[in-house]
Amino acid sequence: MDKKVCVFTIHPAKDLRVLNRQCRSLQRNGWKVTLIAIANKRLDANAIIGPYEDAGIKVIGVEKWNTFWGRVKTLFRITNLALKEDADIYHFHDPDLLLPALFLKIRVRKPFIYDTHEHFNILFSYSVPDLFPLRQIVGGVVSLSETLLGSLFRNISVVYKEHIARFERLGCRVVFTPNYASIVDFVPTPVSEEEWEQRRKKVLFIGSLGPRRGSLLLPEIAKKVKEKCPDVEFLVTRRFHNQEQEKAMLEKLNSMGDDRIITFIPNVGGKDLPAVVRKAGIALSVDQPTRIGLTSQPTKTFEYMSQAVPIVASDLPHAREHIRDVGCGIVVKPDDPRQFAEAIIRLIENPDLAREMGEKGQKAFIEKYNWGIVEKRLLDFYDTIADHRER
Repeated sequence: MDKKVCVFTIHPAKDLRVLNRQCRSLQRNGWKVTLIAIANKRLDANAIIGPYEDAGIKVIGVEKWNTFWGRVKTLFRITNLALKEDADIYHFHDPDLLLPALFLKIRVRKPFIYDTHEHFNILFSYSVPDLFPLRQIVGGVVSLSETLLGSLFRNISVVYKEHIARFERLGCRVVFTPNYASIVDFVPTPVSEEEWEQRRKKVLFIGSLGPRRGSLLLPEIAKKVKEKCPDVEFLVTRRFHNQEQEKAMLEKLNSMGDDRIITFIPNVGGKDLPAVVRKAGIALSVDQPTRIGLTSQPTKTFEYMSQAVPIVASDLPHAREHIRDVGCGIVVKPDDPRQFAEAIIRLIENPDLAREMGEKGQKAFIEKYNWGIVEKRLLDFYDTIADHRER
């Protein structure tokens, strides 16, 4: 008899972590999987509202909300759909769903897993004005609420190590599932001499283009590099979360007198992203030392590593551990476009060094930083929950 799991979230239905990693890992190992997630027609014309099958996984697309009350309605619609699935285990993401999921847990009396994969106390605090102590109060309330409500589900999946003790102190069963890229999606194949020659003068940035992420440094970095190496191409995925972010970037480019200094490419996800990463000879990570930048672990780091792309990154804790110590790139002062440019030029002028760094990153990805390593931990966690329920 199939073991059945229902995963529900307000992430997009094609989210790499949720669909391609967690759901497919469970499906490959004998679980019958239903995913309930957001199908955003505004961002993806091909998004499907309602149930459909994605390579053996039942997906139910729920339309994105437009208003606050629409959001509330969507949250309860998602949990109502989850109720109808009658799963053996429920696995949900996002603190927005904590209260609806708690009502669902009381109703169905089945095991639940709460998946916390961000520093939500920091993210939510950014939604209010930076007036002391307003952000500190909001962050504290969010952290306390998430911890206490999350602990009621007893089973917790965390992306960051510092969250382990936070829930274990309250008697929860915790599994560490860092957001590494999957070898199934990001196949780490060797790079030929011919391919490397085509790639080595292309600099790539994937990720969000908000000012807090350092994206306004990109035009300045590109300009400084092109002054020395005019044939270098800068590729940036067009990933703006709102019109204000896009306006800020375009104004920055216009102020520099050349909006062609950067080439925007479509923001793709899912299985289309590895092909984009593989076009690059150098990759950028320009996160700033904000509260979120100092604590985050960008998934793009491991996606770059998988395709043997050397990385130039801001000198932040995650970059020191995963880039500098591995030897797969160069870390520089976060707010200094000149240091970024000098590091890029160094790699362009020393292609053997760039290849060596890329290969070190790919080796580390294969041996330490891929989802396959996390998958076994997740499956063991599920088996423990299932066995405990049977007993």
